[in-house]
Amino acid sequence: MSVKGRILNAKSELSAAEVKIADYVLENPQTVIKMTVTQLAKAAGSSPASVIRLTKRLDIGSFTTLKILLSSDLTKNQADPKVHDDILPNEQIGSIKEKLLTSALQSIRETTDQVNEDEVQKLAKAITDSKQLFLFGIGASYLAVENICQKWNRIGYPTVADNDLNALLPKVVNAHENDILWIISNSGESPEVLVAAETAKQAGIKVASLTRFGNNSLAKLSDIAVHTSQPKESPNRIAATNSLLAQFMLIDIIFYYFVSRNFEESANSLDLSHEVIHDYKAKLWH
Repeated sequence: MSVKGRILNAKSELSAAEVKIADYVLENPQTVIKMTVTQLAKAAGSSPASVIRLTKRLDIGSFTTLKILLSSDLTKNQADPKVHDDILPNEQIGSIKEKLLTSALQSIRETTDQVNEDEVQKLAKAITDSKQLFLFGIGASYLAVENICQKWNRIGYPTVADNDLNALLPKVVNAHENDILWIISNSGESPEVLVAAETAKQAGIKVASLTRFGNNSLAKLSDIAVHTSQPKESPNRIAATNSLLAQFMLIDIIFYYFVSRNFEESANSLDLSHEVIHDYKAKLWH
């Protein structure tokens, strides 16, 4: 993961002193690679101890390693300095392709780099133990909800997908004890998803969430929380596209892990699913 990605992912959990250093690193990467710990601390208006704590928070072994990673990131960005820019008026298709591809690859790579395996394992077990999987998301996140619904339905796990609280809440309060509500929200702060999570908690239903990395309200309410990377939002919303791609990538990781842990049952269900669709298409065209 790039240093920028690490900082954006961890920023909501940094202390005020660490945020000063992180902001300075983001704004002055070329300068930082030539600095000592003391010089960076002074330039950022912080302390050497905070610099060391920040490197540990970012899961970077040492300040020297931080500078090496920064140098590597700069080299990559210099290959095409405009590749992370917003989409511009009357832009050429080739330029748009490069920007979207590079930005998407970075978001997906950073998401896979920071997957919390323990949380993925907990989520897979919770779904295995449940009688029914309830899914909720609004806006673009409902596309991720539909993706989950399609995948688990094909291996025989009953799922219910909603994007309307009026439809979801009666189901949640009447759910069984082992059922699970999995909520998708990039920000983790939408009022609707927080109402859904709070209602499920009051009803004694386990809550799982998929949000961008950070200490957001939905993640705090969740029994199980999985995260995508946290791309920097831009005015023309390349990051909005990336957040959906990152969600799909993480969902695939969780699904394939789930299938691998329930392989025989899943394989049989997938065979039946393929067979019924094949028969339907054969009848349709003949």
